Amino acid sequence: MNHSNKIALVTGSSRGLGRNTALKLARDGADVIVTYRERKEEGEAVAAEIEALGRKAAALSLDVAKVAGFDAFARTVAGTLEAKWQRKNFDFLVNNAGIDRASPLTQTTEHDFDSLLNVHFKGVFFLTQSFCRSSPTAAAS
Repeated sequence: MNHSNKIALVTGSSRGLGRNTALKLARDGADVIVTYRERKEEGEAVAAEIEALGRKAAALSLDVAKVAGFDAFARTVAGTLEAKWQRKNFDFLVNNAGIDRASPLTQTTEHDFDSLLNVHFKGVFFLTQSFCRSSPTAAAS
């Protein structure tokens, strides 16, 4: 697949499946905004790998469980897009970030359950919404 002149934002892309997704998109011609929660070095390493493939990349901090920070994150993304790509928006949002709370059903706490929902459902919904609000073309689609 050819993604030339496209920009993807991949959440949770500092390692694992997100890292592999970001690198595959770059090999297919896309530039990538990598996000990490707390492992900045790993996020920057993925961005460096993408740039070594001849693509542009940026690594930004994001905790998808913290909805209150999404509007600020969208502004950071907008600033990064303007500075690095001279563009106002990106083409793909890959909501990949995830967590695991490996415990038997009978031992899963309400806190664990809420954490899973915040990352895998609530975070995905409200992060996507924040980008729709900040991008006139995304809001129209």
